Amino acid sequence: MRENSLFLCVRIPKSGSQSLVRGLTDAFAERRIFYVPNTLDPDSRVARLQRLRFLRARFQNLSRHYGTASMRAAWVRIDRDAHPGDLLMGGHIDFQTASANVHRPLAIIALLREPVARARSEYEYMRVGYRRKAWINRFDASVLHKRAGRLDFDSYVDFLFAHRGIYGNIASQYIGWNGTGGLAGFFAQNVFHCGVLERSGDFAHTLSQKLGRPFALPVENRTTGERPAITARQHSLIEQIYSRDTALYNWVKENS
Repeated sequence: MRENSLFLCVRIPKSGSQSLVRGLTDAFAERRIFYVPNTLDPDSRVARLQRLRFLRARFQNLSRHYGTASMRAAWVRIDRDAHPGDLLMGGHIDFQTASANVHRPLAIIALLREPVARARSEYEYMRVGYRRKAWINRFDASVLHKRAGRLDFDSYVDFLFAHRGIYGNIASQYIGWNGTGGLAGFFAQNVFHCGVLERSGDFAHTLSQKLGRPFALPVENRTTGERPAITARQHSLIEQIYSRDTALYNWVKENS
């Protein structure tokens, strides 16, 4: 870690992120943890009214944690109060936004998942969540929740493919890698520890060694029952939607 660094938990959706949060909460029990709400808002690029939903959730979370409605005020407080080795964590935070607003080095901790498996898991998770909502509350769901709840997986993948400039390469968007620079240099500069969900035991053991304190992934959300097999067509489209994520995942798997 560079001098004066803060840790940044980058949560990739449906990649063991809840388990990562719980593990880091325990590991950083004697340090300060600064809450940051979601930073990316892809839904509003598809449906403008979704921006109101995003801002409402941000207002609620900022009010609860900082007593303010201003994201800028929250960044100022983090800059003022955080000490080297403290942790930024909470919502799904992307590295580029955090690094643009925190005036000290950030050291990423992140967990990735194989992109095809991640896409299928996300669809099942959002489909179940949407269908559990009361009918009158479904209008307030996210764009992807609505699509997953109403479409079969084939049609859902078609929607992602049509909007891949917005929803594609989601892990890379959060990590902050645009695909143009080498991953070795990017990781050396910005990443403290990154691994893959499929080798979660190795991830936890190595992170514990690096931190010099206990760390464990206490929860692993696994869908029960068998899922339908991914068809060749679905696989091909998902690989195109997450082409950069696949390169990122493979590099981390080989080098972690």
